[in-house]
Amino acid sequence: QLMNNQPFIMMVSSLDFRCWRRSPVVFAIYSSSIVLLLANASVGGFQSQRSFVSPAPARTHLDSASQGGLESTTKFKCTTDATAKEVNQRRIMLQQLAKIATLPTAAATIIYPPALAAATETTTTIARTITDSSVVLNNDGSRIQVPLEYISALDAYVVHYYLFGERFGAIVDTGSPFLTCPSTCSTWSYKYKWGCYHPERTFDSGLSNTIEGFDNNQGKVVWRKAGFSFDEDLQPQQNLTFGVFGPDLLDGPGGVFFGLIKDTDKWIRPSFLGQTGYKSFCVDLRDNSTLTLSKQAMILGDDYIPLTRDLNRRYKAPVVHYIAKAAGFIVNGLPLKLDDRTPTYVIFDTGLSGMAVSDELYQGRNLQARKNREKSLWGEVRVSFQTKAGDEVELSARKPITTPLGQDTPWTKFKGNLIVLGLAFLDGTSMSIDIDDNKLQLKK
Repeated sequence: QLMNNQPFIMMVSSLDFRCWRRSPVVFAIYSSSIVLLLANASVGGFQSQRSFVSPAPARTHLDSASQGGLESTTKFKCTTDATAKEVNQRRIMLQQLAKIATLPTAAATIIYPPALAAATETTTTIARTITDSSVVLNNDGSRIQVPLEYISALDAYVVHYYLFGERFGAIVDTGSPFLTCPSTCSTWSYKYKWGCYHPERTFDSGLSNTIEGFDNNQGKVVWRKAGFSFDEDLQPQQNLTFGVFGPDLLDGPGGVFFGLIKDTDKWIRPSFLGQTGYKSFCVDLRDNSTLTLSKQAMILGDDYIPLTRDLNRRYKAPVVHYIAKAAGFIVNGLPLKLDDRTPTYVIFDTGLSGMAVSDELYQGRNLQARKNREKSLWGEVRVSFQTKAGDEVELSARKPITTPLGQDTPWTKFKGNLIVLGLAFLDGTSMSIDIDDNKLQLKK
């Protein structure tokens, strides 16, 4: 092709080559010149190639520090892959569309209740249209159910809502506290059209701007107020404080997030749940994915996993993550020895695709795999929990791409193991949380 003066097309990832990012780079090479084209994700024919790695929304609110009136939040990312037998319906559809051989995202399984059925090629539920009419509100307004939409380009579930009359979409995220929206009004610049921001329709929140970080991105967040609702015809608007993300936070692995952490330290900006009064929620990632918010408890009986607030109370984490103590952690059939002196805490985070673990755990697992000459570092991961009733619940995933937390762990005095479980473990399950009662329930 070069000899015939014809263009030679090659697709590569972005500069760090760790994963396929938002904007693929296309090189058109001629015998007389080299032309570099930066193609956005919306370019026809190239967008489906993101299925090679399927990047995760890089977000986890693990740290906020007040410096000179600014909050600095550290985030991280993770992706997942699995064998073809365990891929769920959404990933099967993506493979068929892309027509390429991929290592698709892991399908989560839960061994209580019975294991998930094998995925089929039926894609009827995947293609369903998400409309406002799908929102269900009970008579007294104390509970609302909102449909979720799986967005393949994000490898995440998105919820739709209205701010100042404009419809937005954001990643459902149990690892951060805020309601957010983009500062842009672009239909092509990003993996997903989050919505169109109109500052003239908002008003001052009385809060100063902050600096937030998402993976390797850092940028300013402007805090504004506007009327919010999930369905303008069904639900009256409520004036809420929300964060406006600039391009710096939307580029690369960034995105817009719908945070479901309720409780934070006083100096943290207002959380969505803290402003709306919801005490419980359910993220149901089964066939027809939904988000349910309730002002009453949703979990009955002792069939739940107790949550702990140790990281906030004892180690000064600025937000109260949804954390449980692991009863067991098994990788490739080899258990991690757990004891009370070095507790193993697990964070449940729907804004993460795979898994992230503390540095010591990551390095220890690396040495163990080398010693045993294992073919895969994180081939099969099983995490178990004990319910209040004394039963055992287990979440598992095959070959989740796992990253060390590194310096993203802000609790220097914490000496235990920390594990963050994302969609590789939670997809295909229903997760209910009673926030005030510190209860979490998993169902198939």
